[in-house]
Amino acid sequence: MTAIKTTLMGSFLLLTACAPRPSMDVPDSYPGKRGYAPPSSMTMPTAKSGFSNNSMTNVPLAEGKSKSSKKALSMSEENLSNDNTMAIAGSKIKNKASKNSLGSDTAKNAATASASAISSWEISGAMAARNKNKGWNAAINWAQRGLGAYQIRLFGPLGSGTVLINKQGGVVTFRDGPKTASSSNAEELLKRQTGIRLPVNNLYYWVRGLPAPGNVQLAQRDETNHLRLLKQGGYLVEYGQYTRVGNAVLPTHIKLQGNGVFIKLVIKRWKI
Repeated sequence: MTAIKTTLMGSFLLLTACAPRPSMDVPDSYPGKRGYAPPSSMTMPTAKSGFSNNSMTNVPLAEGKSKSSKKALSMSEENLSNDNTMAIAGSKIKNKASKNSLGSDTAKNAATASASAISSWEISGAMAARNKNKGWNAAINWAQRGLGAYQIRLFGPLGSGTVLINKQGGVVTFRDGPKTASSSNAEELLKRQTGIRLPVNNLYYWVRGLPAPGNVQLAQRDETNHLRLLKQGGYLVEYGQYTRVGNAVLPTHIKLQGNGVFIKLVIKRWKI
């Protein structure tokens, strides 16, 4: 029996060893399987180099910044050039205006220099004066000898023959025929004697086409820089015509209005 059992056990083991084994399915993801490819979600190792992904993307950015910088520099240079051009143009305009102003001042000085140099003269012509109460007309002869001395003769005013107004040594004398009066204030003296205030002190300048010393409210000049309109001392002085006398250009028609009086002076002859 024992021999039979041993024989049967050996036959069973032999049959078992010779029987075909069942096959096993190997998954496609198994690394050892032929044709296997790693999934796309896996991170692949990369070889190290001198440039990283970030440094590679910075290359075109740097080029863009360089172009922008060049463009900004070009625009800055253009603006600087425009600013320089405008500054030069403004400087030229300013210089031109300065030259025009200088030329105008020079012409004005030339127009007044010769007249202001005249301190003595003799004029003859006609004079009319009036205020709201009275008026008179007269022929006039005016001889000036410097600032402090003059002799003015009026022929025919106030119904008389000749009125003499004389200033010498700071004293003004009014003589109308046998009547004589004196004062240190010419304007007040003439107002008392003729009824009309005559601005004799300022006329010393105005008759030559010059502003008197002091404040000037208005001074308008013609194209040759001679006075056309002057507002000073409460009077508006209007110059109608000028004439050349030697090296000077002097007025021949003058109108004064202000302080309640109107005066017209027509100069027919200048002698300097």
